[in-house]
Amino acid sequence: MRALTLLFFLGLFKAQALAPGDKAPILEATDSYGRPVDLRGSYVVLWFYPKAKSPGCTAQAKRYTELYPELQRLGARVFGVSHDPASEQCDFVEKLALKGGMIPDRDGRLARAYGVRDLFGFYSRDTILLNPEGRIERIWRGVNPFKDADTVLAYLKERLR
Repeated sequence: MRALTLLFFLGLFKAQALAPGDKAPILEATDSYGRPVDLRGSYVVLWFYPKAKSPGCTAQAKRYTELYPELQRLGARVFGVSHDPASEQCDFVEKLALKGGMIPDRDGRLARAYGVRDLFGFYSRDTILLNPEGRIERIWRGVNPFKDADTVLAYLKERLR
């Protein structure tokens, strides 16, 4: 029993795995500026990342910004999600002129709900795509920060052809 508890705590064991087609477990959040975010009604990209301003996260955020007009044209909204405080996310957005939104997940509620590992406040690099019906469309775990946005864009282009 101790081993199971330890595995659950470390995020290596999930009580219930999410799969495409499942109802999204959380469909409302608050962005880094304190505005409510409804995660229904369009494609929603939730890209979970470890730490604002770190090299990989910066590259990933910049690439989502570069591709943002195309993603938006396809009807997708994009949100970076991390354990960072809202003020740090706002600074990240403003310094890099990032597009899309940021969601601070200080209590880990979104990470737990979407099966994202949290090791001492650093999230695994996972991307979850929600569809307009509020269901999980696709899950990418352990993504490459330099290719993630391109992968999501290619998937949406193929899906919406």
